[in-house]
Amino acid sequence: MVGKGVKVLVLMLLLLSTLSGIAEAKQLKIGFAHVALNCPYYLAMKATAEEKAKEYGVELLLLNAENEIEKQIKDIETLLLQGVDALIVNPVTEYGLRPVMQKVKEKGIPVVVIDRPMYGDYLVYVGIDQWQAGRLQGEFIGQLLGGKGNIIEIAGDPGCPAGKGRGGGLREVLSEKYPDIKILATYMAHYNKAEGMKAMEDAIAAYGDKINLVYAHNDAMALGALDALRAAGMTNIPVCGVDGQKEAYLEIMKGEQYKSTVINNPSEITAKAFDILMEYLQTGKLPEGVTKGGKVITGTILVTKENVERYYDPNSIF
Repeated sequence: MVGKGVKVLVLMLLLLSTLSGIAEAKQLKIGFAHVALNCPYYLAMKATAEEKAKEYGVELLLLNAENEIEKQIKDIETLLLQGVDALIVNPVTEYGLRPVMQKVKEKGIPVVVIDRPMYGDYLVYVGIDQWQAGRLQGEFIGQLLGGKGNIIEIAGDPGCPAGKGRGGGLREVLSEKYPDIKILATYMAHYNKAEGMKAMEDAIAAYGDKINLVYAHNDAMALGALDALRAAGMTNIPVCGVDGQKEAYLEIMKGEQYKSTVINNPSEITAKAFDILMEYLQTGKLPEGVTKGGKVITGTILVTKENVERYYDPNSIF
C-alpha cells in the first residue's frame, strides 16, 4: 500500500510539474505595428516598448512599416498569424488600415493606437493633441513675427494624421489672427533630419531672403533645417519644431536660432499604451478614467527659452 501511495504521489507531482510548465510556456505576445524607425522619436518608442515587454514578461513582436500603408497592412496580418494577444498600432495613415483592423476586431484582439489618430475600433488612443500642437506654434510664431512674414513649412509624410494636426492647427491660428503671415511652400521630409536639411536647401534656393521663419512638423527635420540655414549663413532665420527632442532643447537653451518646440514624449506615450493594454489583458477592464474608444492625451506643452530647463533631461532616451 505504501508503494502504491508513493507512486500516486509521484504521478501527481509529475502532473503538477507538467501543468506548471504549460502555464509558464504560455507567454503573452504583444504585437507592435510601428509606422517607421527612421528618426530618434520612433526609435525611442521601440526602446520603451522593449523595456515594458521585459517589465511585464511578455514577448514583443515589432514590425516596421517603413512609412508604407500596404506594408503596415501586411505587418498586421503577419502579427495575426503569429498569434498575438494584443496590438499597439502607430498608423501610417488615419484610414488606410480599415480593412485589416476589421479582421483584428473579428478575432477579438484588443488594440491601443499611439501617436497618430486612426479610424476604427480600438480600446483607446494615446498621444498628444496634434491639432493643439499646431495651434500653440501658430500663436507663438504669430507673436514672434509680429503678425507679418513668410514661413517655410517642412512636413513629415503625405496623409500623416499627426501632420494634419500640426499643419492644420497652425493654419487655423494664422487665418484667425495673423492673416499677413503666409506659408511660402510646404516640403515633405518624412520626419528625417537629413531630408529636413535637403528640404531646407531646396527652400533656400527657391525663396532665399523671402524666408522669415521655418516651421517643421518634428524636431529632427527642424534640426536638419537649422544645419542648412547655418551653412547658408542665414543665422537670423528662426526655427520651430515639435516633439521635445533633447537636441532641440539644447538649441533652445542657447537662446539663438531655435525658438520653440511642443512636447510629444514618445517614451511616455508608449509606456502608457503598454500599461493600459496589460491592465486590460490582465483584468478585462480599462484603467479608471479611461473610456473605450476615447483618448489619453499626454502633455501638449509649448517649450521656449523661458521654460526649457524644466523639461530638458540629458539622460532621456529622446
